[in-house]
Amino acid sequence: LMVVAGDHANNDMAGDEDDSWLSMFRASGKFDQVEPQSEGLGRLPAIHKIYISHSQVAIESL
Repeated sequence: LMVVAGDHANNDMAGDEDDSWLSMFRASGKFDQVEPQSEGLGRLPAIHKIYISHSQVAIESL
């Protein structure tokens, strides 16, 4: 799970190169459709709430 999707996610996982995960999944023929989601979890409002909640608990425990 990634908070931020960087170079590794964009190239090695979801890139157009033959050795990317995306290319290998598509070439396998085992999936009707493969669409990468190259955004990190940090873009989701629900994850923001979890981070804020955990931060508040951590601060209060000091």
